[in-house]
Amino acid sequence: MIAVRALFAESVHPSESRRDNPVVLDLDATRVTIAQFFIGTATVIVGLIGLLSAPTEEYDGIGAVVVVLVSLTTFPVSLRWFIGGWPTPKALVAYVVYADVSIGACLLLKQDLLTAIGGTVLFAVVTMFAVIAVRPPVYWMHMAATVVVLVIVSVRAALNDAASVWVVAAHSLTMLLMFAAPMILVIYVSELRSRAQESLVDPLTGLRNRRGLFAAVETIFLNSQKDRSAEMSAVVLDVDGMKHVNDTLGHHTGDAVLVDLAQHLRAVTANEWVVARLGGDEFACVSVAEPGTIEPRIEALVAALSGTRMISGLSVSVGSATTETDLGGSEQAVLLLLQSADAQMYRVKSARRQTDYRGSGPG
Repeated sequence: MIAVRALFAESVHPSESRRDNPVVLDLDATRVTIAQFFIGTATVIVGLIGLLSAPTEEYDGIGAVVVVLVSLTTFPVSLRWFIGGWPTPKALVAYVVYADVSIGACLLLKQDLLTAIGGTVLFAVVTMFAVIAVRPPVYWMHMAATVVVLVIVSVRAALNDAASVWVVAAHSLTMLLMFAAPMILVIYVSELRSRAQESLVDPLTGLRNRRGLFAAVETIFLNSQKDRSAEMSAVVLDVDGMKHVNDTLGHHTGDAVLVDLAQHLRAVTANEWVVARLGGDEFACVSVAEPGTIEPRIEALVAALSGTRMISGLSVSVGSATTETDLGGSEQAVLLLLQSADAQMYRVKSARRQTDYRGSGPG
């Protein structure tokens, strides 16, 4: 029941949504909604299977009561999948634990031990979900729990003469093959994740690239509660005099400047901003927060960057922009916000050049 409450109650707050979420690497909102619908439907079906089988001779008195109670919990859990956003990583782990405990309890309570062995096929459904939704350590713990339940049921079946040892062994090996099949999917999904991450990262600085920025902001909105209003802010900056550095000292020196700036950005943004290198010497920081809380965050970041003097002695020009949003972090919305911040940055840069020119003129 703790796992049920965790899954139903936990959702991602915008300021916490920087956590990685495997299943939403590159899925748009529509595909995530479809995935949630199928997971919720599968949860309901498992609950119906339990309710239909509880009154039969497969369970005794107390076993039937427990199975009914466990089966009833599937309905609020499935409702969470139907009406909520994509759960947080912790809630996804809670769902896997909940599924393993629920299915395991129902199978261990079965009186018909041969059908209990066949019923372990339900773990394969959870395995498919675990492969795409949780981290490998959780997946392997799920697999271990699955094998333990299968072994217990198989040994009980053999000891109670539910069938010949050879029949029990055949059924058990068949289930093991069912459990092992998703290992191919594990390898494939791991490779996809690796390639997806590489395509979202700038190889020089290790920050997100432009595509990675759009994907990260999209993930924030996918994970956020749909009924919560928010503001999205962008801070854009570039290095003053970068062309002169590349022309006079070489691009290897220019690369060192960019790496230095990237390290500084990591230090001053903490976990409140999505940071990316847009291209060349231009960087962007995007944040999503509740209305009224974003301005102090912007002021602190702009102040930290405006006074920045990197190891190279160069400074940066900074511009910012904020917009209200109905939790729609589309690429177009982010692009428009970046353009507004970029325009302000160039106004700041232009004003600084004019001030420097006047200051260097005849007094």
